[in-house]
Amino acid sequence: MPRHYKYRIDASGTLQAQRAAWERRPLLRLLYRDWFRRMERELSAVPGPTVELGAGIGAFKEFRPETVATDALPSPWADAVVDAEELPYDDGRVANLVMVDVFHHVPRPGRFLREAARALAPGGRVVMVEPYCSPVSTPLYRRFHQERTDLSADPFGGDALSSDEPFEGNQALPTLVFWRGLERYRAAHPELEVKHRERLALLAYPLSGGFSRRPLVPPRVGRALLAAERGLAFAAPLMAFRCLVTLQRRR
Repeated sequence: MPRHYKYRIDASGTLQAQRAAWERRPLLRLLYRDWFRRMERELSAVPGPTVELGAGIGAFKEFRPETVATDALPSPWADAVVDAEELPYDDGRVANLVMVDVFHHVPRPGRFLREAARALAPGGRVVMVEPYCSPVSTPLYRRFHQERTDLSADPFGGDALSSDEPFEGNQALPTLVFWRGLERYRAAHPELEVKHRERLALLAYPLSGGFSRRPLVPPRVGRALLAAERGLAFAAPLMAFRCLVTLQRRR
């Protein structure tokens, strides 16, 4: 039985709350759409569909309607139910796999990465935006976010890093794999080359309140905050809350 039929929770309430926050928070929408534009620039042009894993409230598909939106559970915003560790696509048929705050929820990241390498066409890409654990963001994630932030975990071991429940995970996972463990990643997954790494979200994201916290600034300052972040790019290793990572299937 596929793993997505064995989840114990009903995610509909969480998704509805996130959708409501999305619709009433213009700063949040501005921020995510800036990330979506960055992701779109990273997409491969090889033949095949662009598939979003963990589509959630459907925000990326709204931004790029030709995307195939999938999730681990049925929802009003998912075109199909797909398990990231058991992709239902033939070898070499997918142009892009898109993930927004999904990789750090995958219990067995090595299994997903092997599946991605199998399903992607040569030159196809995985493009993801994920949490990044900087000296500034790590204590704040641990204090204010419900998900675990464990920088001592071993993402390259054989054990599951979290349960199969869709909202559990380890926010430190992208940092551990693509920064602290980059050489181990390259040795374990040579077929998926790291084409791009970028640390971002220094100011606007924490001040926006995200989906669940009270915003600390009015929406009208959003564009000024994004401009300020570009000027503070040198401070990203110290201050970043998010990262953009692009992996490419070797030709």
